[in-house]
Amino acid sequence: MTQLLVRNLPASVKEALRVRAAQHRRSMEAEARQILVDAVAAAQPDPVLSWLDHAETFRDEHGGVEIPAPVRASSRPVDPL
Repeated sequence: MTQLLVRNLPASVKEALRVRAAQHRRSMEAEARQILVDAVAAAQPDPVLSWLDHAETFRDEHGGVEIPAPVRASSRPVDPL
């Protein structure tokens, strides 16, 4: 893993981070790490949602596909107990 040094952090931000870390029962370092991971993950698109958007666009441009329903036999009778 790599390291990151943050300089000139306002004292009020450091104190708020300390309080937030205590609420989540983790160290300030772990809290800062989680905040950064969450922020970067939120900025990247979800691949599943991107795929669904692409599929919807493709369907709109090219039309849907009709899939015939399979022919089903009638259900068999059940013997009473």
